Amino acid sequence: MRRLYHIARADFLQRVRSRRLLVVLAVVAYLGFLVNVGQIELAYQVTDRSVETNFHGENTAAFIGLKAGLTGSAVILFGGFYLMKNTLERDRLYDVDQLVVSTPISDKTYLAGKWLSNIALGAVILLTLGFATIANHAIHGIGPTNPVSLLAPLFVFAFPVCVLVGAVSLLFETVDRLNGTLGNISYIILATFSLAALAATQNSLPGSIPPWVKAGDILGHISIYNLTVDSLLVEVPNYSGGVPSIGTLDGDQTFRYDGGSWPLWIYFQRIGIMVFATFVVLAATVLFDRTPSYELSNSSKRLSWVAAVLSTVTRGNNVDEDDTNPQSIDSISLTPVNDRDSGGFGRLLAAEIRLALRGQPWWWYIGAVALIGSPLLILANESSPDAAVMPIRQIALPLAFIWPIFIWSGMGVRTVKHRMTSLVLSSKYANKQLIAEWLAGVVIAMGIGSGILVLFVSAGQPELFLGYAGGVLFAPSLAIATGIWSRSSWLFEIVYLMIWYVGPLNSAVPLDFVGSTTESIEIGIPLVFIGVSLVLFSTAALRRRMETQ
Repeated sequence: MRRLYHIARADFLQRVRSRRLLVVLAVVAYLGFLVNVGQIELAYQVTDRSVETNFHGENTAAFIGLKAGLTGSAVILFGGFYLMKNTLERDRLYDVDQLVVSTPISDKTYLAGKWLSNIALGAVILLTLGFATIANHAIHGIGPTNPVSLLAPLFVFAFPVCVLVGAVSLLFETVDRLNGTLGNISYIILATFSLAALAATQNSLPGSIPPWVKAGDILGHISIYNLTVDSLLVEVPNYSGGVPSIGTLDGDQTFRYDGGSWPLWIYFQRIGIMVFATFVVLAATVLFDRTPSYELSNSSKRLSWVAAVLSTVTRGNNVDEDDTNPQSIDSISLTPVNDRDSGGFGRLLAAEIRLALRGQPWWWYIGAVALIGSPLLILANESSPDAAVMPIRQIALPLAFIWPIFIWSGMGVRTVKHRMTSLVLSSKYANKQLIAEWLAGVVIAMGIGSGILVLFVSAGQPELFLGYAGGVLFAPSLAIATGIWSRSSWLFEIVYLMIWYVGPLNSAVPLDFVGSTTESIEIGIPLVFIGVSLVLFSTAALRRRMETQ
């Protein structure tokens, strides 16, 4: 237990020293303000004769506590993973794992300590939200400010989500294929699908909801439905059923919820989530291998072979590909570089494109080729290009601007990841390197969307080029800006995935930066995102200028 405590304590202290956490806590505190002033509403959407009315609860302490609990669960579910998942990576980055492996600390103790650190980080976020909820309710709320009524739902609903997300993030870090962009994308899809059980509650009152649906209630949505529906039925006796919605909903009518006793199944369901999280951590211990490998990797062997070749050239001897004797590296002598202008920006851009494209899994290249070729095939088989435009806009266009996320996520952070920042900043082309990296992301986006562009031009719809330009510019600009400022890829991945999911994929006009809907093109949403892209790249250039001074 002493070892477990000190592992968790050391990791937690390292995290709370981060300035990034202060920004996160400020955002969470602001969410607590929005919960109390009614900007974030928990409302039942009642439809009567095609007229939809939102019934939201009055801002009593009991109802605000439920809203805070649901908000905290959503924040941890969709944002906590990206804050927690670097706990093992940080030890690998600073070679702490090699120190720990020499100690008698077991894998289970090591991972359990990291898990507790994840939970503690989530608890800090919930405490911040709880403090903001109490303070804001005292100012804006209705009735007495009861701390128990405000905080109990927050920790009953959101704390088990902390425990679960902390375990899942640890599991993803122990699996090589999931410890990166693929894992980040997989998690956001998994988190979204975990809410699919809510669809089974439509037109159903709490008593008719199957137990398996209640067991899969990650956020606590169904539990809150069970607690508040009786108060709603006082105002709307003919309500047919369905969980309340949460978000920026305009409240037309109100009902009053003052709390009361909770059914026991809610507590057992939340405890069940934490028990499941324990099994996730046990699975992580089975997959985890913290023993560092001291064998040369393929790239290291090739580097040693290149060094041997260079050494042999200088000595005039023959070399064999298997000659990787480290002693030959010491005798390398290279020709001094006298002309630093011989490369040119074109070669720098070509190098950035090669760095971005290489190393992707085989299925990524197949998908890229399919996205380029499918619009051309549809164009060749359709008698009229106009008939092919709509399915391409709805399906291929959103996919074309999510597929390169594996490349974009490395922009702005590649030099940090490979410890090349000092070398780049000390070079003559530090600013040009940033421009070349951004242009490489733009060129790759243009290439994957080139088939769609040909289709749009063939169909004689030049206005669609605006959406294409928005997709080409926005993602690389967001990636380079968030990467160079945060020095990590998680911020870009979560922000871009949310915008892409709500906008292009679900046709939400205000966020449809690729113009998948006619409305977004008509009101100029892609044009707005083009302007935002230029601002984002300017902030990245400003950051690079600050680094070089």
